[in-house]
Amino acid sequence: MRKVLVKKKRYVDSVSLMSVAGRVNELEGVENSEVAMATIINQRVLKEEGYELPSDITPDDLVIAVDCESEKRCDEAIQAAMDIIDRKNVESDVEFTSLDDAELKAETFDLCQISLPGEYVYTEAIKALDKGLDLFIFSDNVTLDEERKIKEYGKKKGKLVMGPDAGVGLINGVAFAAGSMNSFGPVGIVGASGSGAQEVACLIEHRGLGVSQIIGTGGRDLYPEIGGITMLEGIEALEKDDNTKVIVLVSKLADINVMDKVLYRADECKKPVIAIFLGSDESLFEKHKVEAAFSLEEAGLKAVEKITGVKQDPQFSDEEIKQLAKEEVAKLPLERKYFRGLYCGGTFTEEGLLYFSRHNKNILLHSNLSNKYAEKLADSHKSVGHTILDMGAEDFTAEAPHPVFNPELRLKRLREELKDPEVGVVLLDFITGPGVARDPIGSHAKEIKKLRDSGLPVIFIANICGSDNDPQNIKEKVKLLKDAGVIVTGSNYESAKIASAMMDELERRQVNG
Repeated sequence: MRKVLVKKKRYVDSVSLMSVAGRVNELEGVENSEVAMATIINQRVLKEEGYELPSDITPDDLVIAVDCESEKRCDEAIQAAMDIIDRKNVESDVEFTSLDDAELKAETFDLCQISLPGEYVYTEAIKALDKGLDLFIFSDNVTLDEERKIKEYGKKKGKLVMGPDAGVGLINGVAFAAGSMNSFGPVGIVGASGSGAQEVACLIEHRGLGVSQIIGTGGRDLYPEIGGITMLEGIEALEKDDNTKVIVLVSKLADINVMDKVLYRADECKKPVIAIFLGSDESLFEKHKVEAAFSLEEAGLKAVEKITGVKQDPQFSDEEIKQLAKEEVAKLPLERKYFRGLYCGGTFTEEGLLYFSRHNKNILLHSNLSNKYAEKLADSHKSVGHTILDMGAEDFTAEAPHPVFNPELRLKRLREELKDPEVGVVLLDFITGPGVARDPIGSHAKEIKKLRDSGLPVIFIANICGSDNDPQNIKEKVKLLKDAGVIVTGSNYESAKIASAMMDELERRQVNG
């Protein structure tokens, strides 16, 4: 039975709503639930799923749609969703409904997180800065002009502005958005790539250290229109922070002039700085003293080496990877000849594509992304040959919540891929933390074990970007994946190296027969 509740003019940010739907889906008797703002795309998806929506529904409305075994279960599920949204089960000493509240003072609070539609962000950000609060802006769809003005005003006020579109942060031990609860330690990170910064932090933690702060700048900070304001302010803040001994800068390849400006500032820093601009080469660093890294793994391991003085090696050596690929691919039937990468992290997708394009130059790659590394798929829902997907991209998330918040989207695609008798190798990435799905890994491990127990001849590779302190219990999940026969790696980069070696083996077999 299906039932729909619409709350007129009620806004809740997308991350909160995704986690609500995930929790409601776990309730007994609930077949499916959708909790979302009634955007035009979401309305279309709900109608396609068979839900009847009122004619006066608008994108400013909150919609809760449930499919349960009975009307009673529907009512209970809807009430549970509203209780979570209204924080009925959360004890709080104080609650504010507006930044204009006179009791909201910087003496009591030091940071404001903003998760609003983009059009409202500028006004509220300025209010928060006037209150003397640092900012973490999760919201996207803020104009570049407004982003620049907010950041310039924050700089004038001596306040840090993280975002807009900041996906990860860790400030004074508090994790923001999709970030992990990383252990405290001597490495500070400033990241224009959320998942990239988190990967570096988790790699550092897994080597026995920790991070002092993760300052997320938002993905557009190194655009020429912004000029790296937050990354520069982040370097300044970490240079002054007594707990930070080494600084790591993390970004995708950006505007060359802005990257140069950031590197020149880092050259002057009194503390060691390691920089990874994913997709760059040595030429970017020729004029600079900053230590370069060319993978997220390398950045994390170099940071640990700076602190400990001990050289850090990856989990698998190149020789071990080569031997592993040869042995595992030899077990596959000859018709199993293609690789499929099903990523949920955008930066992880790009790191994989970069590696494959450089090390598998004679292999044609396909992707749902438009870039120079792969041929774009005609239909994102239909893989061709060796295919690498970013399942967090808009062509997938327009239909369902991002896979870090709801794993069902990727699990469904995994099942589809495994129906193809030519698929031989599958790569998965997983991201954990208090703000993402409560168990993004268990359902995949269970599915893989069931299929492998049935005799399915497919190799699975996976890595987990997460902290030992995350609620998902990643040590337990690593064991779950290994018990299912999955090759669990130490990093996304290591996963890419193994997948690359296996693609070479798959191609070699086709040539040699």
